Amino acid sequence: MHKTKLWRHFARTIAGPALVLSLILTACSPVRQVKQAENQEFAQFADELFTSLVSSDSLTLNYTLASPEKYGIQKLPQGFSSFSYEDMCAETSVYENLLASLEQYDKNSLSFEQQILYDCLREKLELDIQQGNYTAFTESLGPTTGIQAQLPVLLAEFCIGDRSDLEQYFSLLETVPAYFDSLLTLEEKKAELGTLPGRDTLQHIREQCQEFVSTEGVLMMSQSFENRVQSLSFLSAEEKKETLSRHELCITQKVLPAYQELIRGIESLIPRAGTEGSLSARPGGTAYYKHLLRSVTGSGLSMEEMEHIMEDALKKSSQTLLTYAAKDPSLFRSCQNYISRFSSAEQILKHLTGAISGDFPEIQGGSYEVKSVDESLENFLSPAFYLTPPIDAPDNHVIYINNADKFDPSSLFNTLAHEGYPGHLYQTSYMYEKKMPPLRYLLNYGGYTEGWATYAEILSYRYTGITEEEAAILQNNTTVSLCLYGLCDIGVHGHGWDENKINDLISPYGSWGSQAAERIYAAVTDEPASYLKYTVGYLEILRLKEQMRQLLADSFSEKLFHTFFLDMGPCSFPTLSDNMEKWCRQNGCIS
Repeated sequence: MHKTKLWRHFARTIAGPALVLSLILTACSPVRQVKQAENQEFAQFADELFTSLVSSDSLTLNYTLASPEKYGIQKLPQGFSSFSYEDMCAETSVYENLLASLEQYDKNSLSFEQQILYDCLREKLELDIQQGNYTAFTESLGPTTGIQAQLPVLLAEFCIGDRSDLEQYFSLLETVPAYFDSLLTLEEKKAELGTLPGRDTLQHIREQCQEFVSTEGVLMMSQSFENRVQSLSFLSAEEKKETLSRHELCITQKVLPAYQELIRGIESLIPRAGTEGSLSARPGGTAYYKHLLRSVTGSGLSMEEMEHIMEDALKKSSQTLLTYAAKDPSLFRSCQNYISRFSSAEQILKHLTGAISGDFPEIQGGSYEVKSVDESLENFLSPAFYLTPPIDAPDNHVIYINNADKFDPSSLFNTLAHEGYPGHLYQTSYMYEKKMPPLRYLLNYGGYTEGWATYAEILSYRYTGITEEEAAILQNNTTVSLCLYGLCDIGVHGHGWDENKINDLISPYGSWGSQAAERIYAAVTDEPASYLKYTVGYLEILRLKEQMRQLLADSFSEKLFHTFFLDMGPCSFPTLSDNMEKWCRQNGCIS
């Protein structure tokens, strides 16, 4: 399981806790149809909405734009925005007004690219309006994906290019206490409404915060900041000294006390939480979970249909593995031999960059850096994650590798395929080079991005140098694991499964160990629906691939499918499916 890059989330950006956190057609005719001109009024509407959303807080702004002034943004935010439960409830009317404004535009008057943006924005607004029914389930404190877990890394990667950026950084530090207080107040409201996460999840959140404040987490932030300050040419030696002193005061008087207060608040809530981690155990939890599935995956499938496609994929992959085992059991040992061929992350990424060229459209690409997660954060962050650069400074990409003992270092090749090439880094670079409307880069489609990265990871076995049979074993084995975790997620939250039910599902599929069911239960209850971004997203991509194969017949190629998927950019799977034929006609693939 891999953590996604810092990807932007549209919902609840006006007052809520979630931050707004991004060719070669070998099988086509070179003659392209004339594109419809852009609707300038709609373009202005979208750009104005972008500038409003991207200015919601200093972290969002910094991770999205390197030069806000070039986008007409003169008034900068001041750190994090505090909020209340009542603020969040009032957001529904804001989204309803935005949807009404959007629907004033005739979709047929828009260019193809604008029509995709129109559909994406409408989908997001409709989901956010529906979210108004589930405000009491809003969660920002997940043990792995919560803001409190990711904040140290996000601050460590905060871009400081001038004095304005420096002041934005300090505004974040100074407003952490008030922002965390808002998050804690929301959790107290959820305790009143009976929608708190289970006790174990709250315990995990508390442990994550304690790990940060009691180890080297604070030191990591200080050292990272000092390294950056020493390289700032716009500060004199005396100013650097003053800046470092100011930073130390903010850490000790703002950030550290905020985490300590959050710990105390979570501790007081634990006795008020239920013992069951399933959303189905909370009032309205099953209905919320079904909404969450649609929001998280971008799929048009119902929960039951998602179960069906996962069960079908599980059955097919299991049967394939049994066939190979009967044919030549030695393949299951030799398929891992590729691991020793690559000695470093940099070597793997260099190899993948060249190896994928025949199957994927060409990109210019940007520079990247591979970093290690600080030891103080290892136990609570994912095996790896990727941070996107600002859309107007797209050349510096960062991949973090978590070297914690609990993660298998032998999976580094496929982890880097997921986070790097042809996964997140490649997909983000392609999207940036497409010069999409800025608003597209703010709309989060986890099923698209994580589905693509999972697809890239599974496909990457073909680039390891092993045989086709060995690659097929590894690909099908990964599919089995994905489907089992996805089915457990739905089983727990949709049907109220406990550890025994999980064990019943997984036990026929290899040796999992005595505590596997307990670990899976903890993982899916800590982060509801998180696994479905990967599993359902991946399976939806395979469905799209088959749709294009049927549409184009002998003209189909993998490279063409990849070009279509990347050209469209992040959006829902129904939008991708509905626009496939139109894209093919526009690009001369069919007449």
